Amino acid sequence: MAHSIELIFDEVTNTIIGEQWRKLADAGLPSQGSIRSTSNRPHVTLIAADSIDATADMELSAIRGVAGMTVNIGALLLFWGRRGTAARLVVPSDHLLDIHAQVFDATCPHIGGRPLAHVSPGSWTPHITLARRLVEGHLGHLMRALSEGPEMFTAQVAGLRRWNGDTREEFQLV
Repeated sequence: MAHSIELIFDEVTNTIIGEQWRKLADAGLPSQGSIRSTSNRPHVTLIAADSIDATADMELSAIRGVAGMTVNIGALLLFWGRRGTAARLVVPSDHLLDIHAQVFDATCPHIGGRPLAHVSPGSWTPHITLARRLVEGHLGHLMRALSEGPEMFTAQVAGLRRWNGDTREEFQLV
C-alpha cells in the first residue's frame, strides 16, 4: 500500500466534505465516507510513494505555515482511467504550492522507490477525494447527488500527517 504525507482539515471542513460523502452513499454511489477507519478523513495528498520512512517526520515537523493556513475548495473534478475518481479541487495558491514543494523536497530522501508521478511539483493537482471506482453510469447520479451544497468555500488546514498504508496508521506531524 502507498504511504503519503497529507494536509488534514478542521472539523468544519471535515463536516462539509463528510456531508458530500454521505450524499453520495445515500445515492447508492461509491463514497470515501464508506471507508470504516478512525483515520479516514478528508485530506490532500502532498506526496505518495511505496514507502516513506519515519525519519522524514522531524524534517516535516519543522515546516512552518501549515496549521491554520486557509485554502479555497472549488469545483468538482473527475479523474478518469479504467475507473473514475470524483474530487473537489483545492485551488492552488502560491502558499499551498510552496508548502507542497517543501514537503516534496523534505520527503524524497526518505522514500522507498520514487514518488508517484502525479504528486511531483508541476504535475500535482491538489484535491480532496469524494469517490473512487466510478463508472460512466454513475456520472449523472453523482452530479445530482452533489447539486446542493457549497460551490466554493474556504477551508482551514489543521495540520500535516504521515500515512502508513501498510499498517494503516497515521502520524500527526504539525
